[in-house]
Amino acid sequence: MPAKTDRRHRQGQESRQRIIDAALAIAAERGYDGTTVALITERAEVPASSVYWQFKNKDELLAEALDYSYRTWRREGPTWQPANYSGSPRERIMTRLRLSTGSIETEPEYWRLGLMVSMLRKTRRIAAQERFMLVRQETILILDEWWRSVLPQIGEDAPALTDLLSRSYLSLVDGLFVAHRATPSLDLQRLCALVGEGMADAAQKWASDVLGSLAHVDEPLDPEVEAAPPEESDDSRERLLRAAEEIASERGYKGTTISRICKQTGLPASSVYWFFADKDELLAEVVQHSWDEWSAAQPAWNPPEPGQIWDAALRVTLRRSVRSLLDAPSFMRIGHMLTLEQHSEELAARTRFLVIRGGIGEGIAGWFAEFLPPAAIDAEPALPHVLAQTLIAATDGFFIGHQIDDAEPSVPGFVEFLVDILASTVQRATEPEGR
Repeated sequence: MPAKTDRRHRQGQESRQRIIDAALAIAAERGYDGTTVALITERAEVPASSVYWQFKNKDELLAEALDYSYRTWRREGPTWQPANYSGSPRERIMTRLRLSTGSIETEPEYWRLGLMVSMLRKTRRIAAQERFMLVRQETILILDEWWRSVLPQIGEDAPALTDLLSRSYLSLVDGLFVAHRATPSLDLQRLCALVGEGMADAAQKWASDVLGSLAHVDEPLDPEVEAAPPEESDDSRERLLRAAEEIASERGYKGTTISRICKQTGLPASSVYWFFADKDELLAEVVQHSWDEWSAAQPAWNPPEPGQIWDAALRVTLRRSVRSLLDAPSFMRIGHMLTLEQHSEELAARTRFLVIRGGIGEGIAGWFAEFLPPAAIDAEPALPHVLAQTLIAATDGFFIGHQIDDAEPSVPGFVEFLVDILASTVQRATEPEGR
């Protein structure tokens, strides 16, 4: 009898593993709403009863799959050094960033799934979102402890500072994960080699003046510039765009259907096909429409004023621009979901987002190329693009973080630390002997 029981237990474990593997693979391709128990049972080659024997529903299954992937990754690919690691603060920070970059290139399933479900604006949090938030909170606690070991001058009495450093670090690596998905050819190791030096310098600067750094963390936001709400329109095309935007934000690409859009607008399907060739073209226009509205309200990337250095001008622009991300513009939410999902065919909506994202990067790189010290660019010709890629990754990660947890870093503290990283990176390029 014990042998029979053991065999059944092994079979149950094997079945559970096949179900989890299938759920992770399908969710990567189709997102949360596009993942169904029917698809999972077909791929795992198990009956639906096996799924419901081990999991209450799809939501619980995906939460368990995410947790399984995370625990497996923690065992196989940790990104921190042992407690007795004796490197300098700079060596430890750069080593950690390099290890994080290595993890990005392997695209852990829990990371991608967690970021994907975090983008969904559900009316109530789903179990997979809750589980990823717990994973993130655990990661922040680990990072807090790591920062205190690397920079002991911070001490135990400045938790707000270690929290800012940890969340800013996560913003950067989450954003680099998205950047790797958007541009697989991006040389992450080269980028991190340059920016890691800047991060190490900036972190040590902040640790050397804890009180001054805490002032940035606690600094109040600038008065908000009221954006005009979108006008209500009876225009059928506008109504279709708004409805598709809301549904895609809640349900993702696969969960957005023509029937749901028509039901929400009260318009017939013929109205959709009058304006758009198909759902994909409609969602591409949703991304463009949201981008146009958001970018129109953004501050211009003006040149530094007479006597003002480039990083001071950058701080002014970023404080307002980053603040606007708290409103969660739909082009960011939908675009990131599409970037993270693994579609067999390129989607027009994803392509549109990547074109917009690429244009932003080129514009920012052009600004850096014009206003950085010439000596820095002579020493490192790729520097304007590296800084632009870093800035976009960090702000992408900041946006993502605020979808996961409202306790993400304050705008003033995040912007100050990010600009210090960029400024330190430029300084090291200007003075190669300091490397």
